[in-house]
Amino acid sequence: MPRFALAVFALVILPSLTFAQNIELEVNAAELARKVIHVRVTIPVAPGQVALHYPKWIPGRHRPVGQISNVTEFRVKAGGKAVEWKRDDADPFTINVTVPPEIKEIEVTFDLLLAAGAEGGAQFMTVASPKLMTLNWNDVLVYPKLAKPLGLTFDAAVKLPANWKYGTALVTKDEKDGKVAFNEVTLETLIDSPLLAGEHVREIPLGEEKGKHRIVLACDSADGLEVPEATLKAWNKLPAEAAALFGPAKPYTNYTFLLGLSNHIPRAGIEHHQSSDNRLSELALVKAGERKASATLLPHEFVHAWNGKFRRPADMIVPDYQKPQQTRLLWVYEGLTNYLGWLLAVCTGLYTPEEGRDYLAMTAARMTNVKARGWRPLDDTASAASVLFDATGAWRSARRSVDFYDEGTLLWLEVDGLIRTQTKGAKSLDDFCAAFFGGGQGKAEVEGYSLENVLDALNAVAPYDWKAYFARRVEVAAETPPLEGITGGGWELRYTEKPTDLFATMEGLAKGVNLSDSVGFSVSADGLIGDTIPDSPAAKAGLAPGMKLVAVNGRRFATDNLKTAVAATKTGGKLELLAESGDFFKTHALDYKGGLRYPRLEKVEGKADVLAEVVKPKAK
Repeated sequence: MPRFALAVFALVILPSLTFAQNIELEVNAAELARKVIHVRVTIPVAPGQVALHYPKWIPGRHRPVGQISNVTEFRVKAGGKAVEWKRDDADPFTINVTVPPEIKEIEVTFDLLLAAGAEGGAQFMTVASPKLMTLNWNDVLVYPKLAKPLGLTFDAAVKLPANWKYGTALVTKDEKDGKVAFNEVTLETLIDSPLLAGEHVREIPLGEEKGKHRIVLACDSADGLEVPEATLKAWNKLPAEAAALFGPAKPYTNYTFLLGLSNHIPRAGIEHHQSSDNRLSELALVKAGERKASATLLPHEFVHAWNGKFRRPADMIVPDYQKPQQTRLLWVYEGLTNYLGWLLAVCTGLYTPEEGRDYLAMTAARMTNVKARGWRPLDDTASAASVLFDATGAWRSARRSVDFYDEGTLLWLEVDGLIRTQTKGAKSLDDFCAAFFGGGQGKAEVEGYSLENVLDALNAVAPYDWKAYFARRVEVAAETPPLEGITGGGWELRYTEKPTDLFATMEGLAKGVNLSDSVGFSVSADGLIGDTIPDSPAAKAGLAPGMKLVAVNGRRFATDNLKTAVAATKTGGKLELLAESGDFFKTHALDYKGGLRYPRLEKVEGKADVLAEVVKPKAK
């Protein structure tokens, strides 16, 4: 099994570079208020043709996300004089430069224009508000085309607005007059180490190992930095619970959770070897509902230090940032991580066991409503991740989305149950995790794996026909999602007239009404219909995503009167919805008598509560 370390590659592979110097990268973020970042890259070269790459396929994004469209004022100089450059006809992320004779370095300068809000997939970009910034280094550099460029060494520095503080996994070399210089690192380490900075910053150490784990918060206001004691207590348990799951060996030297809190940046979570880039709204830690909605975020990204960063599907390990990744095993990379992130959220207390079950109920119901599963297997959503990530939420039930996350939770819960059954309770998925993802050497490195490696490791824990199992669950279309982890755990997915607290919280945060499990659609507070379930009463009545509800049973639309009307169908009430589609209006009569229906898990009498065993804290 090949091991790929984040060490500097031998310099003999870089025939066109002058090895006495590192590449110098200077980022000037002093004008963030104008949504502009200034960049200068000084690259050692030899005379002749040089191709410069702007990074495109970034680990953890699972698709091309480079901000090349937001790069402006791109200029190249050699010996103080302008040098002409030409973009590659086939690849807009590649710039070709002819270096004049006797020139030993070139200077590339450009500006990065920051996207506004969630515009253009900004959750995967460098983002900023007037009070904070998350900097992804891949957005602010170019590097020379080589056979193995990840070992190129960089001297990186950033100038921040006055009085701003920062956090990053990089090691600071010098700090003066708002300019921060970092120790020499490889290109791979640099791109894997985002920086969070802001006017209001708080650093919190986590866990019992002094200096090993921390969380750095940056917020648009000081108010958002007030973390409830119960949340701090749960965060503090994360390192120990992860160690109990994966074993004491760690795939990092130190780990930093970066958490940006702003209403002007989109919600996101991106994994890195020794840190994670997390983004929530300004008061997400203060408001109980938003804390619950984001409970799995930090556990999920932390799990990625083992699954996705240390151990990664071999086909997703590429020699540079321009080559496409083959993502078919994302149901292991992301699906298993989603399950373990949920598990650690419950084990640490970010979720109560009841909330953990409510999360499972919502996930099971959501996957049950995905009718496209009848023609599209789960691993096809992983293989097509690069296009599905940017697809709209509308029609997801008809074509599937990146379902390897949610369905992965159900799948790996089922695997956990199978291991417990096969070994009569002697072993669980924990044993697989410790064997497969343990063994990190206390530093950031990558080790590839194949599906065969996963199957072998599972068989070593619990002999079973795992190949046939995953072929059935992952590689062929299936009308129903994997729910045996729930039923085998002593619970059953059922529907009641009242939503769980977690469902009501999520629905409230979405500012709309989720009636997917009753009439078959979701709708925003202003009446815009979102996803519509194929063959549901709504779909059969002719409703579709993008239509706008105007009236309910002859009265102007409001979310409350819509819920009241749906509830009344159980006692014979009618349900007629006037909808606007473009310039046209039509009344849609729904043939539905089921009332309001919301998913929850209910205990099956006489069955052992295996689910309670699954979510017990693991750390002693």
